[in-house]
Amino acid sequence: MSEIVDLNCCGETEPTNPKRDVFTRKRVKRAHIFRLENPIPAEIRDVGEIKKLFKSWNFVPYAGTNAESGHSLLMWYLMLAKLSATNAAAISKKIKFAVGGKARVIRATDPEFETGDETTPVTPIEARTFIDTLKRFVEFEGGVSKFHSRLAWQFEATGNAFVELSFATVAGQTRAVLRVHRTTNTLFVRTEPGEPRAVAISPVWSDKYLEKNPPRVVPLFPVYRADNDGVTRTIFQLKAGDNSWYGRPQSEGADLFKYREVQDAMYQIRAANSDFTGQLLIEVEDDNPQYAPAIDDANAVRAGEPGFVEQFEKNYTNKGDDPQSVLISSRPYGSKPMFVFQVSPNTKESWYKITGEIAEMRVLRAHGLTPRFMGFDVANGFASDVYLWDYILNVEPIIDEFRAEIMDFVNSILTEIWALTNNVSMNEFSLTFAPPIQSTLDDFKERGDPANQPPPAQPAQQPGNDPNNNPTATDPNSDPNNPNNDNNEND
Repeated sequence: MSEIVDLNCCGETEPTNPKRDVFTRKRVKRAHIFRLENPIPAEIRDVGEIKKLFKSWNFVPYAGTNAESGHSLLMWYLMLAKLSATNAAAISKKIKFAVGGKARVIRATDPEFETGDETTPVTPIEARTFIDTLKRFVEFEGGVSKFHSRLAWQFEATGNAFVELSFATVAGQTRAVLRVHRTTNTLFVRTEPGEPRAVAISPVWSDKYLEKNPPRVVPLFPVYRADNDGVTRTIFQLKAGDNSWYGRPQSEGADLFKYREVQDAMYQIRAANSDFTGQLLIEVEDDNPQYAPAIDDANAVRAGEPGFVEQFEKNYTNKGDDPQSVLISSRPYGSKPMFVFQVSPNTKESWYKITGEIAEMRVLRAHGLTPRFMGFDVANGFASDVYLWDYILNVEPIIDEFRAEIMDFVNSILTEIWALTNNVSMNEFSLTFAPPIQSTLDDFKERGDPANQPPPAQPAQQPGNDPNNNPTATDPNSDPNNPNNDNNEND
């Protein structure tokens, strides 16, 4: 398991009196990289019910150590997959191009070596035989397309995908069912090194719920378990990375920039909710020689508010139902003349625009995608040829690798099913998907790059063939500088 290191180990003591201590605070040394606080450990540290769960039950958290759990890291990754706009869009488009098209049958190939069989096409009869056998013996929960989309999303968002294989034999007919589990519903049961692993499955992880509804435990492949209902089960895990138990998203290199997008969205929402609405500040001289305090809780309470802060928020921020735009205050008698100060709205448009674009590019790089592929407005526009060349050179290898990772995993499960159902001949074929633009790609690759195509040959004109009876470029007499020109008067 990976260990969560809390870099915020040496906190500062907050000033007890801000007016008195704000300029007298002593510098405190911190064990921070570049003296910056990493926000991630505080976000993923388990508290309350989750922390109690891993102390009471023999489960393995998504992250942490034997002494401290960090299962909230999983929730954090799921939050980034949904609330980081660029990350969510990148995941969605990768899935659409990898497994979003129609399923098709290809000849099985070695995932690591080229054998030459890759060029041997599958005949329509072979494809139909494989599809009929697949439908007869295998059921993908939710259908083939949804099954693979769910699997791919879990893998991209969390670095893990759990697929349960269950099969039963009725009247001599064996039928298998494949089901993708949410990563939030699965936890490894803690076992010693070398012991077979098992996965606990439950929709809710709390002491109260588990005491009444014990989790269902399924052994990890290659171990099978036969239940009393006559169904035999095992579970497969697709994992990214080299962690012991759970994987991590392959785009984790841009986690801080994904988090930055979420923060920016939250800040803008918060600003819209509580931003200062005052646009004009007017300060006049007080007609009372007695100093009037600027912060007066007593007057606020008499006005029906809990205090001055609540009264100010109600009157001069977007939290109020009818906030005011003009703020009038007074200063002690005999002080300087009044002044009027205009407050411009603090939108910070350039800040959010520039930092947002930086975050977008970092997230796309982590996914291996390009702005043009994602539909961003980039140089050279969106001409079809430019877009296709960008896809072929930069994006297609990423999509192909992602698709291969998903389909190699699924086809390995199908290999087990063919052995269980006595259909080992089906191992000659594999299931895969074509990208939604496959026909366009095929046409484009067949005609090649227009920039590299030679210009069409122009037919040579013969002398005297010009319909206007004008001398042609092929006529030596048409060039006055040609020494062979019979019409050259200088000869």
